[in-house]
Amino acid sequence: MDKIVSINDLSFRYPQSDSYVLNNINLEVKKGEFIGLAGKSGCGKSTLLYHLCGIIPHAVNGHKEGKVEVFGLDTVKHEIPELSTHVGMVFQNPEVQLFSVTVEDEVAFIAENLNYSVEKIKKCLDFSLDAVGIDDLRERYPFELSGGEKQRVAIASAISVKPEVLVLDEPTSELDSHGTEMVLEVLHRLNQAGMTIILAEHHLDEVACYLDRLIVMDDGRIIADDEPRTIFQDRIFESIGLRPPQTVEMGLRLGSSKLPLSVNEALDIFNTIPTITRGIVNQKVQGEEIVEIDRIVEIKDLNFLYGDKKVLRSVNLSINKGEMVGLLGPNGSGKTTLALLMMGLLKPDQGLVRVDGLDPQKDRKKLVQRVGFLFQNPEHQLFCDSVYSELTYGFEGGEDGFEDQEVIDEVINRMGLEKFKNNHPLTLSRGERQRVATATALVKKPEIMIIDEPTTGQDWYHVSSFMNLVRRLNQEGVTIILITHDMRVAAEYCQRLVVMRDGSILLDGDTRSVFSEIDILREADLKSTPLTEISLKVGIKPPLLKLNEIKIGEKNDIQ
Repeated sequence: MDKIVSINDLSFRYPQSDSYVLNNINLEVKKGEFIGLAGKSGCGKSTLLYHLCGIIPHAVNGHKEGKVEVFGLDTVKHEIPELSTHVGMVFQNPEVQLFSVTVEDEVAFIAENLNYSVEKIKKCLDFSLDAVGIDDLRERYPFELSGGEKQRVAIASAISVKPEVLVLDEPTSELDSHGTEMVLEVLHRLNQAGMTIILAEHHLDEVACYLDRLIVMDDGRIIADDEPRTIFQDRIFESIGLRPPQTVEMGLRLGSSKLPLSVNEALDIFNTIPTITRGIVNQKVQGEEIVEIDRIVEIKDLNFLYGDKKVLRSVNLSINKGEMVGLLGPNGSGKTTLALLMMGLLKPDQGLVRVDGLDPQKDRKKLVQRVGFLFQNPEHQLFCDSVYSELTYGFEGGEDGFEDQEVIDEVINRMGLEKFKNNHPLTLSRGERQRVATATALVKKPEIMIIDEPTTGQDWYHVSSFMNLVRRLNQEGVTIILITHDMRVAAEYCQRLVVMRDGSILLDGDTRSVFSEIDILREADLKSTPLTEISLKVGIKPPLLKLNEIKIGEKNDIQ
């Protein structure tokens, strides 16, 4: 295969920073490869990708050492327009690359600017919209779409002219299970047709089986570059706090000589180990038993319209004090709208909403003292000039003064923000900004936390750190309402799951029971975790939720 990307001794630091984000990077990419790029938040993945498409140094300044060549073009000497004919880029936050009035205009933009014929532009447009499943959105205004829908528009735009290299920075971070699967299948097909794919991704459950190479970064350096199975067998992910695909974890737990990268491969292992006990060690998620003590959220016959579109349809939901409830559903199902109605940020068209006995429309000032809310996009709630100021904002002059200093310091430590205390929040990576936004909600010690996609763009080290903190808050009595696409997080942390689709509640029950309803989950465009999917396929009902529920060497039964 021909070498199409060459990076030699690349180091880089941003202006007004003494620390290098990239340290002595050496890398070659061959035509047709599908490469995964993994590492903790802030390790330098995005910065490396920006060098490939010329954003650095042409749009973003800094101190650069070394050389980057793409198709023989020195990225310092050649401008972004020329480089973009070879390399397409999809950013982590889709909003930074959307600007047109309609989705159709957005996706056609690159082809139009390359002076393609009208017929060719139409073919590019039809291909892209169909490939990511958004043909029905072509006349919509991009900024009215859900986060996941925006991401699909950005991907459609990037692949519209079929560039030779497609570089993607966490492209599935805001997509539901169905959307993720669809996008990865598109990337696989493009790769099979000869396109080189370089994909930065935290969650490798769905993509590992497609990868030719997996590159692992830590603290600005490449610490591993090999075939995925070799990387996972050497336990490199665990050594830096990352989580390998769940099928790999299953293979490691079962002592498999060949680690499975897909559900089918893992299923083969389950079926070929006769001494495995496919039973449940502990059938309850921690705190899974739900006891109605005190109803803290009450929603009755709730309807809501955006313009003439009915977003919520006769929703009825009760949440008891102290529960940890996961709110699941595909993009655009109404999850975030429901949360905004609970906060009083939207007004119902019909129905009743009560939160901690308060009417969100009439008692908003009291409500914000009792309910913490974390937005899906952290940039929407960060406005101070330092991380520390974000966390202390609102305490100044309050009754408690700074006796909450201990809480602030604890949250800073728990969220791994110590070294960023004096940094401007908007200079941090997406995952780091998400942790700052999360921390601002946690320091207020609310009675209820409504958290919208808190794990977006974060590595497992910070996901588990955050979720363990949330679980401890829940154990201390805080009611948690968690909107998430991360089915592994839902399976391992939530006591109860509410599944939505098209503005209605399809399913509401304890976590294990909900994961048993695989047909309803599929109807809601949700996909079970590999472990639950495999356990159901081999006849384990209710399904396994956590790896420590697998036992080996005893009779096959369910405790």
